[in-house]
Amino acid sequence: MRISDLLAMCRQNLLRRKGRTVLTSLGVMIGCTAIVIMVSIGVASGESMEVMLQSMGDLTMIEIYGYGQTPLNDDAIDQVRDMDHVVAATAKQYSPFGATLSAGSGGRYEQQWCYMQGMQTSAMEDIGYELLEGSYPLPGTKEIQVVVGQYFAYSFMDTKRPEGRNMVNRYVFDAEGNLDTENIPEAYFDPLGMELKLTVQIDEKKTLEKDLVVVGIMKEDNGRGYETSEGLVMDLTQMQQLQEEITKMQGFAVSREAPKYDNAIVKVDDIENLAAVQDEITSMGYETWSMESIREPMLEETNRQQMVFGGLGAISLFVAAIGIMNTMVMSITERTREIGVMKALGCYVKDIRRIFLLEAGCIGLIGGISGVLISLLISLIMNLVSVGAGGYFAGLMQGMPLSSLSGLWQAVTTPGSRISVVPVWLALAGLGISVSIGVLSGFYPANKAVKIPALEAIKHE
Repeated sequence: MRISDLLAMCRQNLLRRKGRTVLTSLGVMIGCTAIVIMVSIGVASGESMEVMLQSMGDLTMIEIYGYGQTPLNDDAIDQVRDMDHVVAATAKQYSPFGATLSAGSGGRYEQQWCYMQGMQTSAMEDIGYELLEGSYPLPGTKEIQVVVGQYFAYSFMDTKRPEGRNMVNRYVFDAEGNLDTENIPEAYFDPLGMELKLTVQIDEKKTLEKDLVVVGIMKEDNGRGYETSEGLVMDLTQMQQLQEEITKMQGFAVSREAPKYDNAIVKVDDIENLAAVQDEITSMGYETWSMESIREPMLEETNRQQMVFGGLGAISLFVAAIGIMNTMVMSITERTREIGVMKALGCYVKDIRRIFLLEAGCIGLIGGISGVLISLLISLIMNLVSVGAGGYFAGLMQGMPLSSLSGLWQAVTTPGSRISVVPVWLALAGLGISVSIGVLSGFYPANKAVKIPALEAIKHE
């Protein structure tokens, strides 16, 4: 029997008993909807967790600490850099000396305490530092090029203004008391392209002065460090040269040993590979830290939630499976004579089995499609309620422009703000489970149908 014949018979038999087909599919729809919605809540919970962790820091970043017995030097960092899945690695050296900075004509603007950091500037882009303007420092240049934090200029005071009114306060609050990041007043100067004078007071008679050139401005990122806010970054080699000059001016001998660092940062290509890289670094004898230490237990809890929610939904689908089996058994009882006629006409046993399996699978398919569509609608409603959609629609009724709907849509589709997320794989899984449940539920009735003797079936009233 051709597949087209099987499909035609399946369609005819299902339509012949529309009420029963609808009611049985309704059970599958409820079960499918329950599974999809329950799991979607778990998916949304995991999404919110990822967004929260990303706001705390880079999930693919590992920090290495060099205060153990194993020295953290250039050779060790080169070894880490050569590991599989490592995108970039660099030491971070914080300024061990106090310094002041001045800018403007005659050094009018002054920063009394400078937060400086040295690192391999050629790796900054790969590590994830983002520039708002300018470029990264070029290693090997004679001049000392630096990149500064987004709010670097706000840490300077104007020496020609009276005390208490000589700095620009970038912390502005709106009428509701919330921090206003859109209307920050301008700083006294734009640091990009400006020459800064670095001053280190060695003792009462000795002073070290260096000219710094600002070539870029970093975007503030609390997950990467304070240097992106009000600090500055220079090339690691130039930081070491500054330290050597200061050491000589203090009258101490410069150590000829390979430099050792307090810490380093490593960028991994994917969050899935972070744990393996971190374990490999730890095996070298270093203390490490990453967001994985927070993410892993939270991810385990999210997976447990999804399993619990999915299990609750599966109970509904199990009940639907019993309904399909009952429907097919009743159908066989009513169609016993029809089965006998098909056997008498020489219809293969496997085709009779296929007919009933196909009918059961179609009931699961109808219920699955309906369940997925209902799930998407319920998920949308849940997200609309969570973002207070009533206010948007009330505004539309009062004449608010339709453009406000774009804000509503953005609110319900923004990761982290949703309480229900139905990804494509979940929709396909719900559909696949529904069809599978239908087919599996049809095996017993189908096998029962093919075992009915032809002569007895023909005599059946």
